[in-house]
Amino acid sequence: MTSPTRLEQQQWSTILELSTRMLEQAETRDWQALEGLMTARDRLLKLYFTPDAPASRSEALREQIAMIQENDHLIVELTKKNRELLEDELIRLKQARQVVSSYQQKLQRVQQE
Repeated sequence: MTSPTRLEQQQWSTILELSTRMLEQAETRDWQALEGLMTARDRLLKLYFTPDAPASRSEALREQIAMIQENDHLIVELTKKNRELLEDELIRLKQARQVVSSYQQKLQRVQQE
């Protein structure tokens, strides 16, 4: 088994840091920042796990890869929850808009009389 180079260690450290920051952004519902971090991490993952990468690399990192996968699962769950919250909020906004519209129509009728 070959030891990772200093560059590989730095790349992996950055991948882990980005994964942690992605979860933090999802928890604070900063979806734009999350998207940017996802793009950056995906780019690094593609560089790190190239087809010619030694198999020992992924074996040695199995536990950390599992942590990234768990973080990703949590991010997906937070995203789903946020989508549900947004859907509920949209329904409330539509209902409020209908109430305002109804009130405006009644006000117009009263003013015409």
